[in-house]
Amino acid sequence: MKLLVLTTEPVPLPGLPATGAGLRAWGLTFGLRAAGYADTVLAFAADSVRGRDLPPSPVPGVMTFERSRLKEFIAEQQPDAVILQHWGLGKWLPELTCPLAIDLAGPHLLERRLWGSTNPEEDLREKVQTLARADYVVCSGEFQRHYFLPFLFQAGFDAADHLCPVIPFSVSPDIPTRPHAERNAADFLYAGFFLPWQDPAKTLEWTLETLAKRDKGRLVVVGGPHPGGDVSGGKYDALLEMLDEHERVERRGPMAFDEYLVSTLLQCGVAVDLLPRNPERELAFPTRTVVYMWAGLPVIHNDYDELAEPIRRAKAGWTLDPGDKRGLQRTIERLAGHSEDVERRSQNAQDLVRARYTWDKTIEPLARWCENPAPRRNKRAPIVSVPARGRSAEGSGTPPAGKGRKARVTYSPPPPVTGPNRLQQVLSPLALLIAMPIGLALLLLFGFAELARIILKRR
Repeated sequence: MKLLVLTTEPVPLPGLPATGAGLRAWGLTFGLRAAGYADTVLAFAADSVRGRDLPPSPVPGVMTFERSRLKEFIAEQQPDAVILQHWGLGKWLPELTCPLAIDLAGPHLLERRLWGSTNPEEDLREKVQTLARADYVVCSGEFQRHYFLPFLFQAGFDAADHLCPVIPFSVSPDIPTRPHAERNAADFLYAGFFLPWQDPAKTLEWTLETLAKRDKGRLVVVGGPHPGGDVSGGKYDALLEMLDEHERVERRGPMAFDEYLVSTLLQCGVAVDLLPRNPERELAFPTRTVVYMWAGLPVIHNDYDELAEPIRRAKAGWTLDPGDKRGLQRTIERLAGHSEDVERRSQNAQDLVRARYTWDKTIEPLARWCENPAPRRNKRAPIVSVPARGRSAEGSGTPPAGKGRKARVTYSPPPPVTGPNRLQQVLSPLALLIAMPIGLALLLLFGFAELARIILKRR
């Protein structure tokens, strides 16, 4: 059985920056290999590392592909099944002669809206059409699963099936050993790309206020623009300038995952991972948080997402409302003289990951499907398609109804209202003039009645 995992972003090879999508694809690949699918190939888009010197992969079965030659690349690999790490690669995907699984590891449609997509109808159509091609779908969290189900129904999946099983973001079962002698419990870490929907400004400012007041400790900040392109629109320029100038900040740009693990994750004491609440953050199963805990960093984390409850129950960190400035500052102040609490929660964090988030334990739903990958039964075109304005549904790129397919039910927005007719133009203001004094009179009447009731009651 040969499996081909495809992703759009860099994977954590030596020397390459790590991204959430790349780490997710890496975890799926090595989870499948751990489950006995040794011939699982991982390929990532070459344009994600364009301009970098990319030596031959030291990891067998890991390579790049060109999007424009994806059809030829898949033909050369001859897989028994293709696994697409999120639907964004779908528009480059050719017609396949083998089953297709799609991993939905985050609310990518929301991310597109938040980074400023100007054509949400096109984004929605692209997503639904890609999902309609899938034979099997997984996601990375239970919160996400409920978000994805309506899209799967729209894409023609059978509502009677158990859809979209969860494979949490997962890491290697080889848990790192922390060099306690080199660890500084007073060093706090914030890591991640600066994206419009992940704004750490208040958290970092409040952390630095507390460190300056204590006159002890530092904040290590690892991150910068996403390798796929800076979509922040200059939103964080002032923040980055402040961080560069602050005496208690050590700022490091995006770095290769192997370097990040050794030089940063294993050296810091506590991770700070508080971000303002928004729909994307509520649904996300945050990659960075699992990586922090895997490396033995207890984490000051949001109190609203899917990881909050496991962290709280396992005492693998501290969960706070991201707007609770005093709560964050009290937590940091308490840690100043309680290194034993940091050490205890560090061990709890690694124990939590070992029990729930290593790829040998989480891969089971996808590995079970790979035992006999087959086309989805009753596969049909989307039951709802969203045509672009000015285009017919037949021009949307969805396969036409035919043998074995049910005809689509096409939603068309109602025609725009061009303006009221003459009678409406006359009656609407007249009705308003009549209604206003009547409403005022009734309001006064009820007001006087209530006042009289109160006076009589007091007597």
